[in-house]
Amino acid sequence: MNTIKFAALLALSGCATAPQRDSRFIEIPAAINTSNEKIFSRQEVDFDKEQIIFALETPYSGSKFLPGLEFNQLLMNIKSIKGPLTAPEFCRQVDGYMDKVSDNHLSATFNNKSCSSQKAKATQPSVGPNIYQTKNNIPWMVQLESRGKAKALLISITKFSPSASPTWNGFLDKVKASLPTANFVVIDMRGNGGGDDRKGFELSTLLAGAPLKSPYAPQWNSFEPEVYQLFVNTFEYWARVGAESGKEPPLHIVQLRNDFIAKREQALKGERLSLGNDTETPGQDFVFERSIKKPIYILIDAGCASSCESTTDFFEFNPLAKTVGEHTAGYVHFGNNGNVFLKNTGVKLQIAVSYNRYLDGRFIEKKGIAPRISVPSGQDALNFAWEDFLKQAHL
Repeated sequence: MNTIKFAALLALSGCATAPQRDSRFIEIPAAINTSNEKIFSRQEVDFDKEQIIFALETPYSGSKFLPGLEFNQLLMNIKSIKGPLTAPEFCRQVDGYMDKVSDNHLSATFNNKSCSSQKAKATQPSVGPNIYQTKNNIPWMVQLESRGKAKALLISITKFSPSASPTWNGFLDKVKASLPTANFVVIDMRGNGGGDDRKGFELSTLLAGAPLKSPYAPQWNSFEPEVYQLFVNTFEYWARVGAESGKEPPLHIVQLRNDFIAKREQALKGERLSLGNDTETPGQDFVFERSIKKPIYILIDAGCASSCESTTDFFEFNPLAKTVGEHTAGYVHFGNNGNVFLKNTGVKLQIAVSYNRYLDGRFIEKKGIAPRISVPSGQDALNFAWEDFLKQAHL
């Protein structure tokens, strides 16, 4: 593990000593600013800039893997920001500079709203809505649909909630129970913005009969103590949101927070610890006899991002699977994202600590995965999946 860097910062007015730049420097503050109007002094803005630069230089995977001179330019741009500024003004400048680099996950938000005008102009999904809209926080639906003599097993996943969440209870069991009566499978991930892709991996393994080889090289991860602090911040924030609404924080969120606190403390002792969502099973070649032996159609669109895209990639070496729709969003190479909540402005940074490299060298960040069956804008990808199946079926 690299030695933790310590550096003095500009002292704020009234502070006797400057804080040390270690994992404590980016801890979530006790109270997070939500004011749009409050003006922060140049010193306060400088402090928050130092937090950004420290987070980018230490746990951020882009410090090593952004193309060319993008990372150095990003640091220079952040350093050029001058206060006094309101939080929204500061956030707009930070997020604007983050938009310029080849990492779709890297972002700044304020009060849970994007600060970027560029993101608002991003390509909108255009190949039909997902067949399911999340209800009661359940991110999936499994149902059979018939057209003529053919029967499709429709599996909708609208988001990838933490794999430990009870909202996934019964998911794979229902898929297994429904498979025998279906002629083919449709996995609808249109509009799925990502999350924890473990359930996507488990679904791909179930349909292939074994975990398949991955198109990725082994994932690179940072193991600095600050990495685990990013996730402590994330789950502590989620726990606070629950408490502020008068509800007990979900047990799996509290457990995740506590797990990352423990990992941070172990990392401070020099240990290298898993982030907890990597798949360690070595992949295998596809074998038809152990698979479901049925066509699989994966519906993707411009709203399919991050873990939606890695789930699509879990099927890359499954010859039964075809992607249908339009290019995905392109949130592939940088992942496992944690948060920093800046001490003064309350601006939230999303920062990746991992890097995914394709074995064949392709780089698709901000470009996305191209569908095998392209669907014209304004038409429904589900209909194209049905048409392709019926064209080849002998029913």
